[in-house]
Amino acid sequence: MTEIHVLADETLGGIKREYVEVDRKAEVGEKIVIANRHPYDNRYENGDVFTVTDVLGEREGDVSGRRSSSFYYNEIVRICREEYRVLEPTDIVHIDGPDGTTQRYEMADRKAEVGEKIVHVNKDCGKSDGVVTEVTDVGSSTIDVVEYEVSDGEYVCGISHGYYRVLVPVEAVEDEPQPADPIDVIASLAQEVASLKRTVDRHRDEIDTLYKDKRTLGEELERLKEPKKTEETAPIEAPLVFVQRKIGDAFDIYQDGKRLRGVRHIRIDAAAGEFTTHEIEFVSGATEEERP
Repeated sequence: MTEIHVLADETLGGIKREYVEVDRKAEVGEKIVIANRHPYDNRYENGDVFTVTDVLGEREGDVSGRRSSSFYYNEIVRICREEYRVLEPTDIVHIDGPDGTTQRYEMADRKAEVGEKIVHVNKDCGKSDGVVTEVTDVGSSTIDVVEYEVSDGEYVCGISHGYYRVLVPVEAVEDEPQPADPIDVIASLAQEVASLKRTVDRHRDEIDTLYKDKRTLGEELERLKEPKKTEETAPIEAPLVFVQRKIGDAFDIYQDGKRLRGVRHIRIDAAAGEFTTHEIEFVSGATEEERP
């Protein structure tokens, strides 16, 4: 697990900054922490922080450093390479709020927006006045901030782009989407594919059922139409046609263009107005001898 140290950063005007331990050789001006003190050396303890003042040549990696404490400010000691770890600064700073609580912010090198907090940082030397202020307006080349007084008695109300860092709450940074683990992505995709397959199978079954129902209803509809169709298409009985002969009272009977034979008598009952039925008797298709 990476060890994190929160120390005042002189380059940021004393703002507390997070540092991480790195196992490498130190350079002049860097901070180091005692991690593995020699048993025979009681001048410092594990956890003490120094600022490197010189890199010694007798043993590669050995340094001399000034303890980061006002009490030992003028004391410079020699520290062996195997005893220390370099403290590398991060972009995470701790800012005290008006209610006394401390909030972690990440310093972002980008154009600020109205309402955001910023801290002035001179990009030429990397140093800051350590004052945190708020952006009130954003222009093409500068930003306007809540006016504040610097150490030399001057007031600052505007800062050029590139000469400040935006302070983004760490919680907001952590809330941003992070790259997903490929294994988790594959597992999630497999679950989605399985779910989609089940949905497709269910829809296919529903479609098959609907198709069968449609076919059954179609067959039933045709069956219901069949009697009507039979009735509509049933042949109508052809009418009888009577042909009276010019001589005598004999006549011929035709139906559908064909002469009917063997008809001797026909009785017709007819109603005319309020009169009763009339009976008319014909003798057809008979010889003179067969007539009554």
